[in-house]
Amino acid sequence: MRGESMGKVIAEDTLMAKLEDGTTVVMKVILDSIKEMGFSPFGGVNFSVNITTQIAFTPPEELKEKVKDRPVHYPGQQLPTDGWEVVDVTWQRPAVIETTVDTSKGAFSFKIVTEATMAARNMNYRLPSGDPLYQIAWVYKYYWRPAKKDIVELLMEAKMAKDVSPDELAHAYRVN
Repeated sequence: MRGESMGKVIAEDTLMAKLEDGTTVVMKVILDSIKEMGFSPFGGVNFSVNITTQIAFTPPEELKEKVKDRPVHYPGQQLPTDGWEVVDVTWQRPAVIETTVDTSKGAFSFKIVTEATMAARNMNYRLPSGDPLYQIAWVYKYYWRPAKKDIVELLMEAKMAKDVSPDELAHAYRVN
């Protein structure tokens, strides 16, 4: 695993993927912080987030055997430029993080979907663990919208809105 969480964890989920060579990828996605950051046409609020990832690759034993006599590549070293080959992502369960954020414009439902997009391996080197060297690319897809009010909030507002007709209330609080 690499990376470390940088503070209080707001929410987390795990991306699971399988590569065409039989390698399993487990990527923990951690939402460390989220805050309002300027204007957006999507509800009037933009967000700044801090996300940490921790990634582990588990290759089949036969691949470990093929690289057992290869030079060791230590984490933190510059990546080698030779020997890379693309390995297709054949299956995945994206990481999905959902939370509610209070802003100056009210509460927003915020969602991050993390998907693996590409993978590559290098059989010319091995990690200290004996595994081939892997890299994976991923994308974060962000979604947000004003949070729907819960039934208690709606009833309290309806009780305070005595001069509003039921049709006006239904229109104001319609569920999309």
